[in-house]
Amino acid sequence: MKTQREKIILNYFSPHKSLDVVDMYNWLSPDITISEPDELPWGGQYHGLTGVGAYLTKITMNVISEIQLEEVYTCGELVIAIGRSVGKVRKTGQPFDIRVTQLFTFTDDNKINRVEFLSDLSAFQQLLEVQPSPS
Repeated sequence: MKTQREKIILNYFSPHKSLDVVDMYNWLSPDITISEPDELPWGGQYHGLTGVGAYLTKITMNVISEIQLEEVYTCGELVIAIGRSVGKVRKTGQPFDIRVTQLFTFTDDNKINRVEFLSDLSAFQQLLEVQPSPS
């Protein structure tokens, strides 16, 4: 049986199919933080609802993508969503299907207040023709 927060994540991803961004914002805390690896063109830390807008703009400038969830579960205070980012690169039209994981935390009133996106970074870098950072 899914927890309330797991159900929120499942609902959070459903608007993406219809691109209902306004509905998506209803699930977010006003002080949300989004984190993506700096090595991606849309990587970095984004804060607040304005930051969410900047984040979505940067992503959509680079890729058209849909997250297809495969699994959602709770581990302590985190809700983990595992799935695939499926889409295409805007610049080249190259299709992709890359495994992704998102880690969500919540406010006491069950609004999403932190999202950390993790993905197969080297697959995205190759796809986007981004030079990997030196190790």
